[in-house]
Amino acid sequence: MKRIAKRSAIFTLIIFSCTLSSSAQNFTPFAELTMDEVQLKQCSFDPEANAVVLLHEAHSDYDESYHLVTKHHVRIKILKEKGLSNADVSIPFWRKDGFEEVVVTNAATISIDGMGKIEQVKVGQRSIFTKKINERIGEVVFSFPSVKVGDVLEYEFQSIMKHYGGLEDWYFQEERPVMVSKYTLVIVPNTEFTYSVIKRPDFAVVVTPNAATNSVYFEMKNIPGLGNEPYMDSRKDYLQKVFFQLSAYGRGDGFSSKYMTSWDEVNREMLKNSDFGGMIGKSIPGTDEFINSIKTKGTELEKMNAVYNYVRSNINWNGGSTKYAGDGLKNAWQKKSGTSAEINFILLNLLRAAGLQADPVMVSERWHGKVDTNYPFVDQFNSTVAGVTINGTVYYLDARNKFTPAHIIPNNILNTKGFWVNKKTGGLVNIVNDSLRYGESIFNTLTVNADGSVDGKVQVISEGYARVEKLEDYMDNKSSFVEHNFKKISLAAEIKNFEVFNTENDSFPFKQQCDFTSKLSGTGDYIMVPLNLFSGFIKNPFTGSNRFSNVNFGYKRSVYIATNISLPAGFVVDALPRGVRLMSEEKDILMNRLVEYNKEGNTVNVGIRIDFSKSLYDAFEYPMLQAFYIKMFEYLDEPLLLKKK
Repeated sequence: MKRIAKRSAIFTLIIFSCTLSSSAQNFTPFAELTMDEVQLKQCSFDPEANAVVLLHEAHSDYDESYHLVTKHHVRIKILKEKGLSNADVSIPFWRKDGFEEVVVTNAATISIDGMGKIEQVKVGQRSIFTKKINERIGEVVFSFPSVKVGDVLEYEFQSIMKHYGGLEDWYFQEERPVMVSKYTLVIVPNTEFTYSVIKRPDFAVVVTPNAATNSVYFEMKNIPGLGNEPYMDSRKDYLQKVFFQLSAYGRGDGFSSKYMTSWDEVNREMLKNSDFGGMIGKSIPGTDEFINSIKTKGTELEKMNAVYNYVRSNINWNGGSTKYAGDGLKNAWQKKSGTSAEINFILLNLLRAAGLQADPVMVSERWHGKVDTNYPFVDQFNSTVAGVTINGTVYYLDARNKFTPAHIIPNNILNTKGFWVNKKTGGLVNIVNDSLRYGESIFNTLTVNADGSVDGKVQVISEGYARVEKLEDYMDNKSSFVEHNFKKISLAAEIKNFEVFNTENDSFPFKQQCDFTSKLSGTGDYIMVPLNLFSGFIKNPFTGSNRFSNVNFGYKRSVYIATNISLPAGFVVDALPRGVRLMSEEKDILMNRLVEYNKEGNTVNVGIRIDFSKSLYDAFEYPMLQAFYIKMFEYLDEPLLLKKK
């Protein structure tokens, strides 16, 4: 596959005018469809699409109180039955402290009969609801009535934010294909905005600044949809978009205050920010006795672990991923609940109180997107963790995570770029750990019966990132964990005597074991025994012919499956899988299979090892990765075939 790079351009908008905006807002008239929209039955540039966005246009402006007012107009056509889910609309908004209000001003299902006659069915205001998702986020929801294939769903809504600090990036691309996406931003007076357009070179974009209206206009057309691909790090990284950052504001005598136009400025400004640098050195009430007790501990590593475990066991995450601790630390500690920044600034200050070298590190979690180091945009980071240095080794601690020990980099920031904030040594950092991996060993003991049933025992030993992931899933929902990892893996198993070990001690692997029974596949005198049991390699995820995004496994992996099979009396091996050594082109993935048949004992032993020495694959490497997976699953799905004498 040809590698298609993205291209970005950075521009600065400087607006000195103090007059209120009077830019024209020329929206497409509601429900006035073109003949092409009426007759459209398939999206030409994304023919598999179930629905297509005919139009999404928006206009951001300000009112007399300098609120940020954004009006949206959306038009969607349903092309297939699966596209009917688009009839349910959810518009999220920032509800905390009344920061944002969203009002749906018009919505209707537009039907087109066989004669081309257009009819509207309006969405009544009583059918539009506002829901609370959490303390920070709400959503406005409604459903279009009487929707069928061929209909057009059209709606308009308005967002009013308290100020331009809520300005959001504009995404031209969605999961659905988009025929026309256009956005106009009117800049509030005496401010300087920086924006960057991120797009593929083969996609055209229109960017039109207008000094007369203090605005800039963006437009793209015919953009294919991008859904979630297996092992995709963040959809945002691959979407065509334009993102913004406030870089300066005026004080009547020119631009006397600058914001983060270089990474050095990012470091200085974050240290001066009262909700970030102002949090460093804050005392945490009620912790003096604890700090005094750990100051006598022997090593810095022991002190770090003690503080880390103390914080993560005494405060819970409220779901907010933030860089800033805007509500302070005292309140969060007393409530035993806080955002990521509040929790980790509490951790940071206790680490420092214990005498450790610790600093705040801004991070962009993998779901949030990659950091482009060419542009010092602080909004590229969405959270803050604590960085600790002990004897030259760096640790990244996130105390909202109950299951990741201090020596393991949290999986959600592994292989990302962060920004270490420190007066003397602040700067960008690579958050990597090449030594630790996802390690799992599965030991199966099977007794096959003449009636085609099987009695078995399995023990799974999960280490490193496998321990973190499996333990978190288990503690979150124990019955779902057993169902997902044991009952439905390769055979429909009835699970008995399920047990787990080492849930409390981070130093030991997480062990799971159980007995199970099942009915094996087979016909007549033949029984098929699967050899790939409980490994997690259930189905090949790389079956699509094309790949838009990189493949990010997150970490290196090693999986070993050992299976001992006792054959029933009166049966012999009819087809014994052969030994296999499979290696990728770059030798970064290896699969070994060893098979031994003991005729005297009537047993078969199989050992399968799969090693990944690389965790990230560029999109252009997808054909190689796909070819390896196809071959690997051929071997993994190959059963042991038994025949009745």
